[in-house]
Amino acid sequence: MNKPDPIARELLLIGGGHSHVIVLRMLGMNPIPGLQITLVSPSKRTAYSGMLPGMVAGHYKEDEIHIDLVPLCRFAKARFIEARVKSIDPVMQIVETEDRPSLRYDVLSIDIGSTSSLKVKGAEGNVIPVKPINDFLVRWEEFLNRVTAGEISSIGFVGAGAGGVELCLAVHNRLSQLLPSRGQPIVFHLFADGPSLLPGYNGSVKRCFNKVFKDRAIKIHSGFRVEFVEEGAVVSESNDRVKLDAIFWSTGSAAQPWLKTSELSLTEEGFVKVTPTLQSENFPNIFAVGDIAHMSANPRPKAGVFAVRQGVPLARNIRSLLLKKRLKDYKPQRAFLSLISTGHKHAIASRGAFSLGGGVVWRVKDWIDRRFMSRFIEFPTMSGIQPKGLLGEFNDQMQCGGCGSKVSSELLDEVLNDLGNQARDDAAEYVVPSGKILLHSVDHFRSFVEDPYIFAQIAVTHALSDIYAMGGKPVTVLAMVTVPFGKPAVVKSLLRQLLAGAKYQLELDDVELIGGHTTEGSDLSLGFAVNGIVGEEQVLRKSGMLPDQVLILTKALGTGTVFAADMQCKARGTWVDNAIRSMKLRNADALEIFRTNGVTACTDVTGFGLAGHLYEMMTASKCGVCIKLEGLPILEGSLNTLRDMGIKSTLHDGNRLVASRIKESSHEKFELLFDPQTSGGLLGSLPASSAEACVSELRQAGYHDATAIGIVTKEEGFDLY
Repeated sequence: MNKPDPIARELLLIGGGHSHVIVLRMLGMNPIPGLQITLVSPSKRTAYSGMLPGMVAGHYKEDEIHIDLVPLCRFAKARFIEARVKSIDPVMQIVETEDRPSLRYDVLSIDIGSTSSLKVKGAEGNVIPVKPINDFLVRWEEFLNRVTAGEISSIGFVGAGAGGVELCLAVHNRLSQLLPSRGQPIVFHLFADGPSLLPGYNGSVKRCFNKVFKDRAIKIHSGFRVEFVEEGAVVSESNDRVKLDAIFWSTGSAAQPWLKTSELSLTEEGFVKVTPTLQSENFPNIFAVGDIAHMSANPRPKAGVFAVRQGVPLARNIRSLLLKKRLKDYKPQRAFLSLISTGHKHAIASRGAFSLGGGVVWRVKDWIDRRFMSRFIEFPTMSGIQPKGLLGEFNDQMQCGGCGSKVSSELLDEVLNDLGNQARDDAAEYVVPSGKILLHSVDHFRSFVEDPYIFAQIAVTHALSDIYAMGGKPVTVLAMVTVPFGKPAVVKSLLRQLLAGAKYQLELDDVELIGGHTTEGSDLSLGFAVNGIVGEEQVLRKSGMLPDQVLILTKALGTGTVFAADMQCKARGTWVDNAIRSMKLRNADALEIFRTNGVTACTDVTGFGLAGHLYEMMTASKCGVCIKLEGLPILEGSLNTLRDMGIKSTLHDGNRLVASRIKESSHEKFELLFDPQTSGGLLGSLPASSAEACVSELRQAGYHDATAIGIVTKEEGFDLY
């Protein structure tokens, strides 16, 4: 038997910036055994800034300029946690996030970019800042809606550096496509602090862009330093006022404010001071790169090109620090090749005194950008041979079995105390009220979601569902936890996140965690033994279906195939996100809505798939069913993964054995009948007269995919229509 790798240390990456996506790919290609990687980001996608002007100009779709962090993290065997960071404690090595437990680290890296500096009076709320990009894209869509509604006649661009110039020309190109025959053209203004646009670029480049701006009738306001902004106008230091319907802001960079509460060495503006090795000046186990970093020895502009180039040296230095090897200095180039688009698939290249323009330059830029993005779409298959990595830190100590594998009582007590749980006796007590039946159920499975906090929430929802399916109220649970082998600090952090997620979800259903068992093993797994109660006359069984009733399903199908694809790094982050949202949706309210509408039979759709659970109800009730395939609710991406990619859950083929009793169909949703579900919806049978009202109530209560999927027939059989 292969001994699992224990976790020696934790690498925490804050932000999904250009450098970190390169780090993740490199660690996926050359992993460090014994290292747990976690990426924390407020979004599952990160935009590549080099292609943003092209998207604005209309040359790329929004998906084409985004890197999906979920499959990338899966490739790197990293946890992805969607959260916003609110503070760092570099002494305790703790990162606090919003609405979830803190995260610990041994090595930390920060790549969060910057925001637009809005220090100018009135700028806040009256301009469209370019940074952060995710916020800009939301404002961009709002702007386009205003354009098509005819609300825009003049636009201003504050900032005449490369970013401002490129954005201005990109917007001009897009609106020329959007409104080609508009009688009254939109007036464009570019505001430059200095005497000319593109400071720092050679004269040839400036002349080229001056001509482009003249040809497109874009007015350049040289020496126009914006003193303040008001609704519908910018005002200069000399009190010149220009009326504008929209103002894009591309000047100045600001740091995330939460960094100022840390003890990191920062510039006056709040950027992290780093050494030539990209380490914090006062905490060497913390790295910072990209816009958020200030290289004290070699200051450079806040440009995406540097973040991309820092990716490889950052990955190498993180590896060297973890393996206690010598780190190498990052030496940025003093001059770099700049490629600035003119908006309409032309670009000008410059480096020092050299410049070259034309369509071929844009095509070269397009090739470079697409080549970079392709590295994060398809991932190589890696060899199973790995170096020792960090495993030497355990001194080859035996990983015990039996009671020797239990998590230490001291560590467990610390976690439980932190969560507010009191010490308990060897067994729990529960008195069953008179006239009630005690229901028992148990569920347990390995983690399929890298975020332990989210995994615990799904596991709880899944386990409680069996009680709701029988019409009961869950009251107590016993937890069965297996955490991967690791150092005590690592195990404690993981256990805290896991139990915090479980406790949060249990409290939503007013269910008490009364005890459990915690052990160390090869994989993270979690299960619950659930106790519930139900009135003797209120029990719902699979055998209660009656002819002519309507079958209602409360959640969409497809979790099995989506997560099978996720395991292969082929599922989009949005698909995974929607599946998680569905799995976390509690079945408590659905049960109550079923009851008020006269449900007579119920089950929850889980591992056997919809077909398997329907067959159980048919057999128990001695009835048949007729299912409308077209109406089956399915998760986004499930057809892509199952039909187009041919990716099935391991239980799919076993579930399909029931197909011999079902009329075969070529319908695209047919195979989803056999897809095993985790924390699936309730499947209820109720009178046809109340079906429409029931579906409406379910959707109003948050079960947006609730659907009447078919009818119960008197003749036994599984028909499709």
